[in-house]
Amino acid sequence: MHAIEIEQLTRVYGSVRAVDGVSFHVEPGEIFGFMGHNGAGKTTTLRMLLGLTRPTSGGARVLGHDVVHESLAVRRQCGFLPASYALPAHMTARQFLHYVAAMFDLDAGVAETRIQSLLQLFGLEAAADRKLGGFSTGMTQKVGLAQALVNEPRLLLLDEPTSGLDPLGRHELLEHLRRLSSEHGVTVLFSSHILSDIETLCRRVAALHQGRLVAFGPVEALKSEHRSANMDELYLSLARRAA
Repeated sequence: MHAIEIEQLTRVYGSVRAVDGVSFHVEPGEIFGFMGHNGAGKTTTLRMLLGLTRPTSGGARVLGHDVVHESLAVRRQCGFLPASYALPAHMTARQFLHYVAAMFDLDAGVAETRIQSLLQLFGLEAAADRKLGGFSTGMTQKVGLAQALVNEPRLLLLDEPTSGLDPLGRHELLEHLRRLSSEHGVTVLFSSHILSDIETLCRRVAALHQGRLVAFGPVEALKSEHRSANMDELYLSLARRAA
């Protein structure tokens, strides 16, 4: 069974086809790259996979569940880091993670153990009782990833997770994701317009351009097919052909 299976997924807003007949699949345990320019349709696709936006046509299954009819079951087994979100400035990191754990109805003892482990994993122990309003971008992203892992998800959906991070912060986040995949078997859908991060992290990718799928397959095979030295060259080539 695929971790994610998408078939002709489409979302239309008025005259705009934000996502236009997209089909691809993600294997269990892999870190899969979902690439495209800002506005290509990546975020809309992620929202449909989580049942937050209803497809106009087509469909998708996540961890064996239909995203329209079983969206609650999907969200219970997934972690999500949106591209833009505001952490509650008045809460501490520890309070916020307990709030998220309560949303998943976790036992208090289980939540405490899991949150302490996540604070340690992301190097947030010293800042755990500081207000989130004073956190840097890098620390905010770490808290965001920690909240996405509170429910021990089988699948992690990340929307532009390295945007705004400095080189060290980006490196640390990518290393965290590698460990989650290799040591814990977590499947990661890594959505980004920063193509160098996708090339560093992912073996297979799907590329969107203006809502349409323009490529799907192994990174190295796609670069070879399109005679591209790197992912930026590859995407430019794909976009020109799709124009």
